[in-house]
Amino acid sequence: MNIRVGVIGVGNIGTAHATNLAKAVSGSSVSVLYDFDQKRAQELAIELGAKAVATFQEVIDSPEVDAILIASPDKFHKEQVIAAMKSGKPILCEKPLTVTEADAEEILAAEVSLGKRLVQMGFMRRFDPGYIQLKSEFNDDGIGAPLIIHNIHRNTFAAYGLNTEGTLTNSVVHEFDINRWLLDEEIKSISVMAGKASPLTPDGQKDPVLVIMESESGVLITVEAFMNDQYGYEVSCSVSGVKGSADLGEGSFVTSSKKFSRGSEIPELWLTRFNEAYRIQLQAWINSIREGKLPVGSSIWDGYAATVLANKAVEAYRTGKKVEITLKAKPGIYS
Repeated sequence: MNIRVGVIGVGNIGTAHATNLAKAVSGSSVSVLYDFDQKRAQELAIELGAKAVATFQEVIDSPEVDAILIASPDKFHKEQVIAAMKSGKPILCEKPLTVTEADAEEILAAEVSLGKRLVQMGFMRRFDPGYIQLKSEFNDDGIGAPLIIHNIHRNTFAAYGLNTEGTLTNSVVHEFDINRWLLDEEIKSISVMAGKASPLTPDGQKDPVLVIMESESGVLITVEAFMNDQYGYEVSCSVSGVKGSADLGEGSFVTSSKKFSRGSEIPELWLTRFNEAYRIQLQAWINSIREGKLPVGSSIWDGYAATVLANKAVEAYRTGKKVEITLKAKPGIYS
């Protein structure tokens, strides 16, 4: 059974998803594409043997589309996800779910009203072999229960311009989700510290920033977010547990020794570091559709929770105060 996927948004990540679905994921093909940049969509459609259309609704309504992948800019997710839900077709929505808490609640309510889950969120780190191995250490045979988690999220440059609040809602949203997943519990408070800015930071913005969280059980979590580090893309996660510690990567899994030096290559962009996680995520999504199972990975609930955290982080950044986190009651379809 081949799943024909329609893709809404073919920028960097949308193009990567479409190419993976067409060439690297079994049981899938790409049939219809839409992007604001119609020339870009047309060029990719020719490459992948698909067709480009003039509106996102045409992707949703097409009889040649069995499932929908949404990779448009964040601010369009609410309209497009809710429209796609009405089709009854399976959906994968890139992170974040949306920008505002109110919009996230609206999307959540829309899926709950259906009485079933249609949407898988694109938090691909849950499929990353490194994070999976890290989480497997949280037992008596490994490092025991986590006590403190340190995260680093550094970008070579701010690809879309540097806005500190955007750093929290678009980039650190990955850490909001992955730390909830690592701990299997919610976050109860959040603070944001912004100190000395790097020379490349625009006036009125801060980079880097330090996010500090506490989980329901009291685990302390830090995130250093640095959007203009200039040297490469780096994501790492270090966990101190009751019986030991575990460290996830420095942007690469391989350290080489050659020519009188030792080190590891640092990627420039996130697609290099997480390409395999993206592929595994898409394969899991396609498999769930072919087998008639619930979406795997993160859900609309997880997208909602991450959006709430991002908005509370913005509040903490603006006020300089610790902000308490309160989520809605978790609907039964996500239990």
